[in-house]
Amino acid sequence: VFVQRPAILDFEIMRRNNATIEDLLLHYIYVIEYCWNILDPGHDRIMTNVLDMRGISFRNMRNQEYVGFGKRFVQMMSANYPGRSYKTLIVNAPTWFHALYKLFKPLLRESTRQKIVILKAGEQQDVALKFYLGDSLPEDLVSGDFNAKEKKNEEGGD
Repeated sequence: VFVQRPAILDFEIMRRNNATIEDLLLHYIYVIEYCWNILDPGHDRIMTNVLDMRGISFRNMRNQEYVGFGKRFVQMMSANYPGRSYKTLIVNAPTWFHALYKLFKPLLRESTRQKIVILKAGEQQDVALKFYLGDSLPEDLVSGDFNAKEKKNEEGGD
């Protein structure tokens, strides 16, 4: 499971550290290659990607640098790693996200589109995350209500 949080992407900090968009993309490649070649090696390994949209605002989508980076990232992943993804779960998606997805969708291979699941925050999202991620589900991705229900069920409560 590879969790990404685009809302914390800060281009000002990137520039202050003399980094570029290209450096950021290379960093992602490094992290992904590390996951596949060091943490879980094997040519047949696949990964579930979680794109946590919590904290993202429509203002981010009006920032051309932000959108440009997103397009390049999606193109890079689709072109170089199409078979390595089991699912891409887009969680905590704001209501306007589907309009944004329409911009990125043409950049994706059909096989990649079939792997994308878009979820809004709430109990249905929590159930879907539990289904897709099982015991690998990071606790900070689910609502407190869901965690309480799960714990109660494990203890034999209603």
